[in-house]
Amino acid sequence: MRFHNINIRNIMSETLKYGGIIVDVRDREEFVKGHIPMAVNLPLEDIRQGNISLPRGKMLIVYCETGGRSTMASSILSGKGYRVINTVGGLKEYRGALTKGVH
Repeated sequence: MRFHNINIRNIMSETLKYGGIIVDVRDREEFVKGHIPMAVNLPLEDIRQGNISLPRGKMLIVYCETGGRSTMASSILSGKGYRVINTVGGLKEYRGALTKGVH
């Protein structure tokens, strides 16, 4: 399987376009400090271990802090049959509001 890349600034429009799920692959501590609204946290380490509890029928829009972990996660997820869009630039390039804590 393959995935394609988008600029992180387009994450909300792509999520709406595909009815997708925003997936933050940073660790839980990073996620709690601030994440993109509506994102679910699935750390890269969990993905590497196969601990993935996301629906296969949904598009996954993946991000991290700078883009490295999201690229690795996108490769693993797409290899397991998930439909994936990777974001380039990471949270460092994101200009929207962030949500803090876990909801």
